[in-house]
This record gives sequence, structure tokens and C-alpha cells, in this order.
Amino acid sequence: MPYRGETAGKGGHSDFVRNPDVQAFLAECDYMRQPSDAEAQTMASTFTTAPPSDPSQLPRYVVASDASKSDTPINDKLPSTQVGFIKVSQVLISMDSYAELVDPKSRFVDPFKAADMHRNASAITFTLPGSNIRFQGAKSVKDGFRRAVFKQLSADRTNGGGSRLALTDVLININEGDVYVGRSSSRAGQCSSCGADHEFRFSLSEQQKACPSCDEPVFVTDWLRLHEDVSDFGNNTSAMTRMMNAIEHLMMVALIQQVFSANPRSLSKMAFVMDGPLAIFGQPAKLHARIMALLHSVNRRLAELGLEPLLVVGLQKTGEVMDHANLLNRFLPNGVLRVLDDPYRYQYIKGSDSPADNFGFETYYGQDFLFKTEKGRIFNFAVPYPFADKSGDQSKFAKAKADITNYRSLISRACDLIRHFEFDLYESAIVPVALAHRHASISIVPGGKVLDIITKTGLKRSS
Repeated sequence: MPYRGETAGKGGHSDFVRNPDVQAFLAECDYMRQPSDAEAQTMASTFTTAPPSDPSQLPRYVVASDASKSDTPINDKLPSTQVGFIKVSQVLISMDSYAELVDPKSRFVDPFKAADMHRNASAITFTLPGSNIRFQGAKSVKDGFRRAVFKQLSADRTNGGGSRLALTDVLININEGDVYVGRSSSRAGQCSSCGADHEFRFSLSEQQKACPSCDEPVFVTDWLRLHEDVSDFGNNTSAMTRMMNAIEHLMMVALIQQVFSANPRSLSKMAFVMDGPLAIFGQPAKLHARIMALLHSVNRRLAELGLEPLLVVGLQKTGEVMDHANLLNRFLPNGVLRVLDDPYRYQYIKGSDSPADNFGFETYYGQDFLFKTEKGRIFNFAVPYPFADKSGDQSKFAKAKADITNYRSLISRACDLIRHFEFDLYESAIVPVALAHRHASISIVPGGKVLDIITKTGLKRSS
């Protein structure tokens, strides 16, 4: 590691260039590469014509969400001591208002109507202790992080208006009213602070308890296991990332639950678009199964009412699937679609010789598709699995999730949504996600700089 202010030598790479072991190592590596024309044609031949466009299938309202984070040092002299900021944005787009954006006389976007659309965006912020920060006098960074997660997620985010909206309530509701913290194999749990065996059962009326052994509080949010990735001395960036991922999905679930409770029929006229895969990674991954079950129960109720299933779409702009799609793009005609079944994924994208029975078994609640629009833009989108759970034979589940007939109208409606909102400003972009990202993003300058300032000045006032 260099000293502060020390620059690297200009010839540091030469040792790698001259070392024959480096070339030998690289020669022994397999990786995703540009396919030959013959290989690409073989892959392209497996794509099918996309469902025809049907504007009548478009929803009346679209809710898009995105999230971002920033890890800010408290002091220039203490770069390893940090505070984390997370921002989750949701934007509501009325299809009628979107259709009126362009003035038919001038063919230009009306700036006042565009401004009105931006006013329908809502951002929620979360502040968490990062590396070397003890919150509320906790005995360790990890215990302070647990306290902060509970405080942030149990806060009522309605600003005093309407019914209470706390993400801890959402977490309990999708666990059918009871949450047990600890080992999943039994109701006996372990204290998140001292590790002692005790039963910690939480409900809407009781969301924290004291450990009988160490008297430290145990919280319902410990169920997410976000604190397990927190170190008293190391970098806790990954815990912030897992937190951001979990919050974004919980926010979507909260809105779906609110609309469903008020008027289930309204959900059939809405679409929810997330920036990223329909999956939860890392310690809170088990949350994905609860979301999958919730969406299935909502769709079962909509089917009873004779309505179309709820449209939830995950859009990935980057990653190995999009890398593959971009390599294959020039060989694909416009207006084609392919379900990313596990055999295709493992053979052409992941290159695994020992594939799992069901890709994403512990993390994914939605199926990936590749879609090249009639205008030539390529997208990686996902829609939720049309099943309540993944129980049973996983190889059979892998086949069922790739059977497009199980998705009813979801695939064609997702394609229509993408067609309607695709635009040229960014690669593989649609308007709702671009708007959500604009309100969720924290720029390095000036946004990141401002967070630096408020972190440092805020801590000075409290010291």
C-alpha cells in the first residue's frame, strides 16, 4: 500500500509482463468470449419471435424504483471511519400524463408537464453506522449497526399522514405475522449479540426483546442477518449494499400490500419496475422466498376476480447476462425473445461444468428473459415466478420456471411496457427507471461532497 500522497512507479507493470507464469496462468483460464459466427448463429437460432404489440395491455400506472448508497469518511484524517447513506426512490407515472408530454403542435416535450412528472417521485433516505462507528453507545460496531437498522426500518415513513408505513411491519406481515430470529431449523434462536440459545419471537406488537443472558436488545430486523457482514474493524461496504438491496424490495412490497389492502382490483392496472434482478443476495437472501409467496397470493386473488396478474418487472442494465447479450446482439434480428433457461445459461453464459439443479434457488424469485425490441435495443428483464414456493424436485422446478405458458400474459405485457418506454438517452434504458435513478442517485460531485460535509459537521456538533 502506498503512503498518503505517494504516486505509483510507472514501471510497476513490467514484472507482470516479463513473468512467464502470468501468461501461463492466463492460458489456463476459461471465460466468456466473443462467440464465433457459427456459435453465435446457433445461439441466435434459439430465439423466437417476440409477442406482438398490444397497447391495450399497457397498465394505467407504472411505479419504478431505484436505490443508491454512499460511504462517507467522517474525517479526512480517518478515511477508514465511515457513515453510510442509502437512498431509495420510487416514481409514479400515469400513462395518460406520459402520453400528454409531447405537444402535438410542436413535437417538443412540454417542460411544465415533465416537471409535474418529477413531482410524483418520492425518495426515502437511511443513515447507518459504517466502519469504526458505534451507534447509541452500543458495545460494538455490530451491535450499533443492528440498533440503527431497527431504528431506520421501524420508523413510520408516512410523515404523519395516512396509515403507518414501517418496513418492520412489512417484514412481519410477509412472514405471516410471526418472525423467529436464529436458526431456521427450529423455533429456538440465538441472541444476535452474545449467541446464547433463546427463543426470540416477534410480532407487530412486539418488535424487540432483551436477551435473558446478556440483556442486549434483539430486534425483529435481525432476521435479515445484515449485521453478520459487519466487522468492528473492517470495511462494511458490503453490509450497506445488502441493506440497500433488501430495503428496495421491501419498499416495493410495502406499496403492493397497501394497494392490495385498499383495492385489489387496482393492482391489475399497475406495473412495478425495479432496477436490477428479481433477487435478494447475501445474508437477507431468504427474503426472496417471502416476496415470491406474497406475489403468488396476490395473483391468486386477482385470478379469482377475473383479472390479469400483477406485473412486476426487473431490468438489468449490466452483468454477465447483458455482457452475453451485447456479444450476441449483432446476430439477432429485431423483435425476438428468449427465456434464459438453466441449460442455456450454464452452457453459454456461466460456462459451468457442474450446474445446479435450479439456478438461483436461494436468491431469485423471478425468471430472466432476453428481449430485442423492434427498434433494435436489447433488454434483460425478469418477471416473478408464477409459483408459491420452490419446494419439491428442483430439476422439475427449473423446467417449470422456463415454460412460458405458465406466465399467462406477463411476458407479453412486460415486452409492451419496454416497447412503450424505451428511449435512446442511455443503453438498454426505459423512462420509468431512468426517472427513478435520477431521484435515487448520489453524484460524486456535488452530492457526495455535500454528504461529506454534513457527516463531518454533524459529528462535530455531537462531540
